Amino acid sequence: MTFNLIHESWVPCRMNDGMVHELGIQAALARAPDISELTHSSPLVTFALHRLLLAILHRNFGPEDSSEWKKLWDSGSWDHETLATYFERWKSRFDLFGSTHPFYQDASLDFQYAVPISKLAHELASGNNPTLFDHSIDQALVGVAPAMAARWLVAHQGFAVGGLVSLEKGQNPKLFKSADAAPLAKGAFALLKGRNLFETLMLNLHGYSASGGVPFDFEAQKDTPAWERNAQIQARDRLPHGYLDLLTWQSRRMRLHPEVDCSGHILIRGVVIMKGNQFPDGFSRYDRETMLAFQSNPKAKVGQDPWPALALREDRALWRDSLSLFETVRPNQTQERPGTRPKTLDWVNDLAREGKLDRKSAVPLDLIGLCTDRAKVLFWRHERLPLPLEYLDDKALLDKLKHALNLCEDAAGALRMSARELARFLLAPNCDQRDAPKPNPDEVKSLASSIAIERRYWPALEAPFSQLLVRLAGDRTIDADHEPIYGRNALPQWAETIRRAAARALDDTLLDLNTSGRSFKAAARGRREFYLRFGRAIAPYRTMEVSDAQNQST
Repeated sequence: MTFNLIHESWVPCRMNDGMVHELGIQAALARAPDISELTHSSPLVTFALHRLLLAILHRNFGPEDSSEWKKLWDSGSWDHETLATYFERWKSRFDLFGSTHPFYQDASLDFQYAVPISKLAHELASGNNPTLFDHSIDQALVGVAPAMAARWLVAHQGFAVGGLVSLEKGQNPKLFKSADAAPLAKGAFALLKGRNLFETLMLNLHGYSASGGVPFDFEAQKDTPAWERNAQIQARDRLPHGYLDLLTWQSRRMRLHPEVDCSGHILIRGVVIMKGNQFPDGFSRYDRETMLAFQSNPKAKVGQDPWPALALREDRALWRDSLSLFETVRPNQTQERPGTRPKTLDWVNDLAREGKLDRKSAVPLDLIGLCTDRAKVLFWRHERLPLPLEYLDDKALLDKLKHALNLCEDAAGALRMSARELARFLLAPNCDQRDAPKPNPDEVKSLASSIAIERRYWPALEAPFSQLLVRLAGDRTIDADHEPIYGRNALPQWAETIRRAAARALDDTLLDLNTSGRSFKAAARGRREFYLRFGRAIAPYRTMEVSDAQNQST
């Protein structure tokens, strides 16, 4: 029984003509210029497959520095002979059902500890996990084909949540019954997208050199991808030996249980999942992980990460944290919380600075992440932003982006205060009178929260913000001191977009009220509160419009 991932069809690829085909690893890399993108219903699978392909490319092509990267970029493809030689050498390690080193698995595990295969897929309802997009249950999933199992396997090694796992007979439950979350389970990961798979992988192919200490310090002879190591996965704490080790980190000891059905087809119904490699206590991904943004936490307590990764929040879209994604702020540069953008963006910025990429180009940036609560998956998110490369090296442009984002927050603050005022007068219509009873503050807070006015506001700005990113970078003029000025046209337009979105959110909220006199008065006070507060925030942009109009008339 065999299923070799080098040649078997399992990597889902959307071709340039729009058709989706499953290819083997070697074919996917060889035909990368003809592939628009990797595609799967789960963004976790898609991202994990990119990491796998990047590990193979780093192992074979480096690149040691930006000049080597440029040669690869200009060639438009990777050397097929180099890849073919590599795959021939390691082909037995890419067999999903290999007898000694099955791909991403531990051959020593006994099938008696197998659990339903649905445990591998976060999108399926399994055990006590909530249903995300599928209504399968453990008993209903009779089996999956090897291609699907392989995709789930790769994703699970990266995105496994922390919690209980199986343990072998005789093992100490205190040591082996639970496992930490995998490296990709926490954080919002950034993936630059090109016009095809070749460009996408190249844009994320960070410099890789032990002598140069990039992307971080490591010993070349120790850093290997998982399939090249002879030792079986151990359930122990250790540090990553290097970037290839991190890209292919084996967070779980796993083994797929294949069967052959009456038609001769291979099906996998069960999988053994046990504790694998763990990071030691106190380990931080900061300065190692290339696809995460980090923010300093100077108040971190013992056992807390002083540099936590930018993470998903259920009530906050990632575009609102664009500054954290695009800029690196050192403690001596500002009084604000320092942070670092993903290293891949630093690498691309260096390439643009050296003229190896066009600074004027805009590259789509995919943001992918998982949000969990202990051992439960709450949701995943996949967002895409356009990234004009000018943002990576132009402080004046970033400052204007900061103004644009601050205005969004100012409008949201005005809406929150409007909801609070609305709640006050709904609870106590005469609370503005001197001797009238005042509402309970806790009740006001609770009612204002239940109104949830911001849920109507923020989604309306997501698409316009993507347009603003491109317009703002192109809205550039030079002042009398020969300094660039951004946003003379784009920012007033953005301010008006925000005003309309906020006003619509407020109007829709007030329409939900009944027609009583109490509600009319509360609505009037809520509306008044919003326009007073937001009027002060938007005033500078209205002044900008007037100033520009006067300049044009003269």
